[in-house]
Amino acid sequence: MMAQMQRTVRPGWWRLGDLLRQLARRLPGVGPLSKNSPSSDALESAARAALRPVVPSGDFREALRNNLSFAAQGKMAGLSVECPKPFRQGIILGLSAGLLAATIATLVVVLRSRLSHSEG
Repeated sequence: MMAQMQRTVRPGWWRLGDLLRQLARRLPGVGPLSKNSPSSDALESAARAALRPVVPSGDFREALRNNLSFAAQGKMAGLSVECPKPFRQGIILGLSAGLLAATIATLVVVLRSRLSHSEG
């Protein structure tokens, strides 16, 4: 069984290899850039020209410093402030709806049993 599968798959692998070799011959410029190639130097200089380093303002740095020190003090004091996760809200709503349904069902059962006992 395994030999039959290998005989079936092997020609496909050979054909795929042939196709990849043909593709590599047709696209000679495609491939990883070496560190010494002139095209990589041109690419690097173009990227440096296009992407200038970002320097944050002094106000931003001061605000960040204050926020980080406040967070560090809160962490050392054992306080943890986190935004509630969205799934928590769904859990709370689901439990509330279930409790409401259970309460209504209980009231209906109690009222029907009282009515049936009073009539009978």
